Amino acid sequence: MKNKYYLFLFAVSYLFLFTISNADSYQATFIPKISVSKEYTNNHFLTDDNKEHEYITTASLGFTAEVFGRSNGMSISYDPSYIWHDRYSDNDAWSHRAAFDCWIGISKNTRFEINDIFLHTEEPVTEIEDFTEVDTTIRRSRRTYYTNSSEVELSHQFGESDSIFLGFVYSFLKNDDPAIEDNKRYSPSINLNYWFVPHNWGLELNGSYTRGEFDVSNDFDNWVGSLRLIKGFTRHFDMFVQYNHTYMDYTQETTNNYYIYNPSAGFNYSVAEDINLHLNVGYYILDTENVNNDETGVSAEGEIEKIFEKGSINITGSGGYDESFFGAENLGTEEYYQGGCTAEYAFTRQISGDIYGFYRRDKYVDLPTERDDKTTRAGAGLTLHPLRWMFLRLEYSYRTVDSSIDTNDYEENIGLITLTLSPSEPIHLTE
Repeated sequence: MKNKYYLFLFAVSYLFLFTISNADSYQATFIPKISVSKEYTNNHFLTDDNKEHEYITTASLGFTAEVFGRSNGMSISYDPSYIWHDRYSDNDAWSHRAAFDCWIGISKNTRFEINDIFLHTEEPVTEIEDFTEVDTTIRRSRRTYYTNSSEVELSHQFGESDSIFLGFVYSFLKNDDPAIEDNKRYSPSINLNYWFVPHNWGLELNGSYTRGEFDVSNDFDNWVGSLRLIKGFTRHFDMFVQYNHTYMDYTQETTNNYYIYNPSAGFNYSVAEDINLHLNVGYYILDTENVNNDETGVSAEGEIEKIFEKGSINITGSGGYDESFFGAENLGTEEYYQGGCTAEYAFTRQISGDIYGFYRRDKYVDLPTERDDKTTRAGAGLTLHPLRWMFLRLEYSYRTVDSSIDTNDYEENIGLITLTLSPSEPIHLTE
């Protein structure tokens, strides 16, 4: 079933790609890519004791194809890889990563978009920013799993800064490991931005509904709404007050429903063209039915971004409550806080570097026994561009999990070198 799904998607995409690329008003481009990487890990099975090292070789042959028109277009990328293990060849496997995006300008101010992201792998830790949610839970199994997120969007702008957005997300996670639970998500949403006094007073209204379905755990209906009142002082500075409301309704009475109330206030400030600040601080109340004591705490999120001529630095931090349902573990509501920093810099036209560090603490409050996870991630990379069609990437990454459940603890160091061959300019398929 899994192979039929994304093969059908690609068949339809290819048909659309080569059909519209024959039209005079469209331009089509193609970027092939070949890469080979060698990875060393000192903890292949992510254990606290009896660590086993491994050398992993990955070969990939992929592409990105794009078709652009005046108001319509499509982009598709596919990167199949085969992975060899030096010591544990039983883990040799194929990996597939794919992304699809198609947009149609219905009118000057109305746009329709479909996008899809697919991953098929046996790697327990993956970093994919495009998925709707980042999985902060723990996966150790090296049995194959696949996940897909599809989104449909319809947006309309009816004023200089006024817009309405309708969306729908369908995602699923399938695991070959029977110990890890499969799940599905169905989530329609709406967003309205309206400045009833242009550049001075505005409203932002968001609403979403999520249906979560699981093989073992309790299915649920989750309703989330937020209202933000914005006061604009200048083009570069605004302040706001906001209220978020969440209601969780489990389908079975064995699990208590709950409400989350979260008022907050903050500001957005563009100090200059190259410095952006954002801060939002509030207070939340987690009110669980049939439970006498409410969970309360401070919620906050902040970001500072500085853009240089040859690089950038980004510092983020947040905390409060979160909900962990659609990852490798279904752990329910959590209190968390996190902070991190990323930086990148181009030393020359041929050499660039980047570095990052993140820390996150998760306290899961819905479990029979409270669980407290502390996760630290750090790394650095150097990218060399010796030839126009050649890239060489050197990376080091570090990850550790310190949990109140001792069997969840692990520490891993990874070294990676990747050679990629790809043209510096897209190949134009149309004149």
